[in-house]
Amino acid sequence: MKTRYTILLLMFGLIFQIGYAQNSSDAFRFSSYDVLGSARFVALGGAFGAVGGDLSTLNYNPAGLGIFQSSEFAFSPAINYAANDAVYNGSLGSDANSNVNYGMIGMVTTRRLLEGSRANNSGWKAINYGFSLNRTKNFNNSMFIAGESQSSSLANVWRDNANGSIIEDLYPFSEGLAWDTYILDTVPGDPTQYYSGAPIYGGVTQTYWEQSKGYIDELSFAISANYNDKLIVGFSLGIPMLRYERRIEHSEFALGNPADYEFSEFLYKDNLLTEGVGINAKIGFIYVVSPSVRFSGAFHTPTYYSEIVDDYTSSLETIMGDGNDYFSESPIGNMVYNLRTPSRMMLGISTLFYKSGFISLDYEYMDYGTSNLSSSSYSFVNENHDVRADFQATHNLRLGAEWKLDFFTIRGGYNIISSPMNPEVNDIISSAYSWGAGYRIGNTYVDFAYSKRTTDNLFYMYNPDYVNSASITNVTSNYIFTMGYKF
Repeated sequence: MKTRYTILLLMFGLIFQIGYAQNSSDAFRFSSYDVLGSARFVALGGAFGAVGGDLSTLNYNPAGLGIFQSSEFAFSPAINYAANDAVYNGSLGSDANSNVNYGMIGMVTTRRLLEGSRANNSGWKAINYGFSLNRTKNFNNSMFIAGESQSSSLANVWRDNANGSIIEDLYPFSEGLAWDTYILDTVPGDPTQYYSGAPIYGGVTQTYWEQSKGYIDELSFAISANYNDKLIVGFSLGIPMLRYERRIEHSEFALGNPADYEFSEFLYKDNLLTEGVGINAKIGFIYVVSPSVRFSGAFHTPTYYSEIVDDYTSSLETIMGDGNDYFSESPIGNMVYNLRTPSRMMLGISTLFYKSGFISLDYEYMDYGTSNLSSSSYSFVNENHDVRADFQATHNLRLGAEWKLDFFTIRGGYNIISSPMNPEVNDIISSAYSWGAGYRIGNTYVDFAYSKRTTDNLFYMYNPDYVNSASITNVTSNYIFTMGYKF
């Protein structure tokens, strides 16, 4: 159970790890997604499967491209704001991060196959083509944790990890740095056993700051076809491009008067840069039951990332109880690996009220336990085994509604993502509400949307066998603006 719980935390990036263990967290981080796209899509909570007629559907249900009756161009810049409150051993820490990005840009063109006197004939009536560049994941976040601990220190984790190894074999990104800066020293008479410089009496004040930034942007090319105004089918090819940067600073300060061989304070820094390009495909349909009811379905293949590259470094600066200070920096670490994310399946239904508006409901199934890591230099056998043991299928719901008032439109939405973890491991549910409005006149339209997602979870600064958890409340807000033109 301990091992499984540890892997859970790794997958959410909740343990202070680098090197190979770092890559196991990528399986979840790069498989998840945000509800991002055009302002209309976000305002409806992403419940667009059976609605269509929006460029965001290229990343969701490409059959929605077939709803367009004319060519269209749209651009959706966005503002993202993420805030975290952390309670650790009774102390509160807060931090926030914001960024501006292009959000989504795309275009669709329409080719009518049956026009004029032939428009009422049965058959394939239109083919639509489209492309978009859409941000599907935003990694921008910042978190600060601070509190006192009477019994825990990261130095003791390094000590236990080092035990059994000679100095030359110490991990150069953590235990090796601790040795270089006198936080670790060998037990007299045994070169493979160590003691740490953590203060024995008085405890320490601990701070943990993590800042991440980056994205997954997906370039999509899609085609859809309309058969007899009853069945619309679509296909899209996606090329996701990921970039993830993370910076961690962990510091500890002795609360009492440390002995000469104990540390007075230290600052450990860890930096990671991940980049990669993948490929996936999506197919979908929309079936028009009647003018007021539509059904939809879509399937997303796994995304295949080939040769994701991790570059990472770390450093440690120490001031000992005798006043001497030391500094050590790691070499540049590098890891190249492959990732296969889970597939996704979706069903949707919408009820339309003539030209006044609609209500739409979507269901999505995604099994995070099917993620798989591989590499020519490392087997990932244990990591993949634990992914399958601890992760499960998610059942996600999206609900959206839109109502038109002449040239003005109002929208609202709600979505909930069930826990990707087995119940015996953890239960994390994330939910979001959204609203928006649009103004359309002639061939031009302007839309706005706001969404707010709240997620509560537990976070461990390092190995949970040594440290208490911090309770984290994350609130992420997105402001989306869309400008579009029909031609």
